[in-house]
Amino acid sequence: MRRLCILSSALLLAGCQAMPADSARHPYGHQETGGGQAHSQLYPKAAAYSSLKVHSKAADGGRYYSKVPHSSDNRRNPQHAEAAQPNLWLALADQMQLDVPLDHPRVVAQRNWYLKHPAYLRSVSERARPFLYLIKEEIEKRNMPMELVLLPVVESTFDPKAYSRGHAAGLWQMLQGTGRNFGLHYDSWYDGRYDIMASTRAALDYLEYLHDFFDGDWSHALAAYNSGEGRVQKAIKANRRQGKPTDYWSLSLPKETQNYLPKLLALADILKHPGHYGMDVPEIPNRPQLAVVEVEGQVDLNMAADLAGVNRGQLRALNPAFKRTATSPARNAEILVPVRHAQSFELAMADLPEQDRKSFQRYQVRGGDNLGLIARRHGTSVDAIRQANNLRGTTIRVGQMLMVPNAARPAPATAEDGVYLVQAGDSLSAIASRFSVTISDLLRWNRLSDQHSLRAGQKLIVSVNSG
Repeated sequence: MRRLCILSSALLLAGCQAMPADSARHPYGHQETGGGQAHSQLYPKAAAYSSLKVHSKAADGGRYYSKVPHSSDNRRNPQHAEAAQPNLWLALADQMQLDVPLDHPRVVAQRNWYLKHPAYLRSVSERARPFLYLIKEEIEKRNMPMELVLLPVVESTFDPKAYSRGHAAGLWQMLQGTGRNFGLHYDSWYDGRYDIMASTRAALDYLEYLHDFFDGDWSHALAAYNSGEGRVQKAIKANRRQGKPTDYWSLSLPKETQNYLPKLLALADILKHPGHYGMDVPEIPNRPQLAVVEVEGQVDLNMAADLAGVNRGQLRALNPAFKRTATSPARNAEILVPVRHAQSFELAMADLPEQDRKSFQRYQVRGGDNLGLIARRHGTSVDAIRQANNLRGTTIRVGQMLMVPNAARPAPATAEDGVYLVQAGDSLSAIASRFSVTISDLLRWNRLSDQHSLRAGQKLIVSVNSG
């Protein structure tokens, strides 16, 4: 029996590696502007946030990483503003503390863009709605600037499935190498860059490392998140040699990086002063929308959705890291589910026997195989195999591992007038799945004290319209 636990709401980020100056890494951004004057350090130097340690620094910025103790060991307990401010965006704005050079041309240009395109913030807010509270909690745990919650807006417009021509992926537009350095996992079943929780933790780890690398300067750290610490360090050294200021606003950086921080700061300024700018900030409830259920071993996502009473497409959309209709067999999984379904999901998974948690078998393609032959051999269909493996066509290769859906089982026992007679070997989770209801529904309708109070011959109400 797998160990499962509902974790407190928490969410995603994964940092970006250095990108070429001409990289189209942000196809989601808006207009860019150049120019600007020098300004004071963006954020006062604070205690070092370091998840990775630099063992050596080469002239070209190359370095080796290793895990070191996390800064969150000394976290503060944040003062939540749920009761005072029901709109999560405005509650977050109350916690933002970075200095904003309001009159800097680059900030002005980005602020004007946001104000002229109010639909942009509305569309971003709809995508951010499920995840924003989770990210906020992760930032609070580390006592990091709350402005960082806006990075997915700048990086991906809060699209968890975003993928750029520069091969950056997910909410935080992380490159595979950067993600691997900061603990993300990849295999043929799973890509951690699309995992909301895992990528959020990785991105914050990367940002903590950059904050430490640049001696507590958040403006340099954020610029490096966009274009790489090597490039920012090189620009700082060049200005120092020429006797020029070394603050972010004075550095010679790629145009994308010059506008990266202004985009974030301009949005923060608008959220902090919406009345002044006449901006109608979209409403996002200031409470968790999702919970995290941790499961050990491989789980069929369609079966999990059915047991929890969640739409299959919705569950897949909330968990885009899974490439197929099942979690990876190589590692445990964190599955995001709507808060209202979390308890049902946990109960269903805990009650489900090990052998029933997968509705497929793994098959390695052999010479002479084709999808039609494999489908006939296993009593399934070509379309079912394609859907289970996200195949666009019918081409397969020798050695490829496929998920093959199990053959259809005999029709299960049915209910008469919404009442089902419990059979030997039945479980509440299996009955819930069979009649497309939740375990919570069965417990409530039948006034059962717990999921194990079930016996053969017992009559169960399985439809709200029964009786």
